Amino acid sequence: MLLAVENANPILRDITLLLVSFVMILGTLYVYFRLRTGTFRRTRLLLQERVEVKTKQLSTKNLELEKLSLVASKTDNSVIIADAEGKIEWVNDGFTRMVGLSKEVLGKRIEDINVYENVEKAISEAIIEKHSKIFESHVHRGDGKEMWISSTLTPIFEHGDQLKKLVFVDTDITESKKMEQQIIASLKEKDVLLKEIHHRVKNNLQIIISLLNLQSGYIKDEETLKAVREGQNRVRSMALVHEKFYQADELSEIDFGDYTEKLCHFLRQSHGEEDSPVEFKINTDGVTLDMDHAMPCGMLVTEIVSNSLKYAFPNNRKGQISIEMKKFPQRKILFSISDNGIGLPADFDVESSDSLGMQLINALAKQLDGELAVSGKNGAKFSFTFTYPKSATGTVKT
Repeated sequence: MLLAVENANPILRDITLLLVSFVMILGTLYVYFRLRTGTFRRTRLLLQERVEVKTKQLSTKNLELEKLSLVASKTDNSVIIADAEGKIEWVNDGFTRMVGLSKEVLGKRIEDINVYENVEKAISEAIIEKHSKIFESHVHRGDGKEMWISSTLTPIFEHGDQLKKLVFVDTDITESKKMEQQIIASLKEKDVLLKEIHHRVKNNLQIIISLLNLQSGYIKDEETLKAVREGQNRVRSMALVHEKFYQADELSEIDFGDYTEKLCHFLRQSHGEEDSPVEFKINTDGVTLDMDHAMPCGMLVTEIVSNSLKYAFPNNRKGQISIEMKKFPQRKILFSISDNGIGLPADFDVESSDSLGMQLINALAKQLDGELAVSGKNGAKFSFTFTYPKSATGTVKT
């Protein structure tokens, strides 16, 4: 064909070549545009998918923002957003309703609106700890009313350590504070009443002691006089328990070591042994006891120490009386009273003894729900093991 074109008229040949070139160009353009159209179609579909994904994401975000906006604006809680410098950028309607201030606080510093107590300290601690901080404030509202609020301060950071915002969410706790104050006032009133009861009981017991003392002046029989004095000591040990309870800061328990020292001082005086060479060694391991346990333990001290002062150290013999109380696991208490005197008789049996003192010791051990062990070697030793507190919910204070 090309040979025929070359032999043809030059003009016709040029036209033919031009047509061929044009056809080739059209074909090339057709192929190019088909390829481009396919690429554009795929690109358009890809963009469309991306737009749909972004649209769904934006719709979800808008829904979340709408919910957050609804909660922040309509909640009764006060919400404040401040910048990193502490200047207020936004407050909700709850802020106005709660503290009685208008939205003119915008642009002011948190410290300058006189709503929060110790807010600078709370902000500093929240930023250092990078954690929310809860604190309370006594607020004097703009309308003159007083209220209590509990504030949760949350620092917002970006890029790790860069403080961006400070968010305050406040809750009105006025009613709960009033109830708390009423409860505190009620407890104080109860404490006053209990102290008064302990004081009156102690005074009544002191009157009994005084009456027994007056009565002893008319007693000529030595055995009877001794029994009356022993009775005085027993009553005094009970009176001292009540005295310690009304003097204590907390009415639930008393320091048994402090109580024992004072009781032993009374016992030494009552037996006329103030100048005696007998020493007292008291170690109660910081144990504190309630009334139900302090009373029988105190009476045990009275009975056993009195017995030691009377019989363990004849002829003004030197010696030592030891009183110990130790804490062990499972809420066990070991309470022991011992002396290094002449010891107990070889045939001594605390269970079968007919003396009032030994009978009292047995009865008091049972009152403690304790186990009694007696040793007569190298002196006399009475040991009591009991559980305190009786329930696992209680604690032994130290």
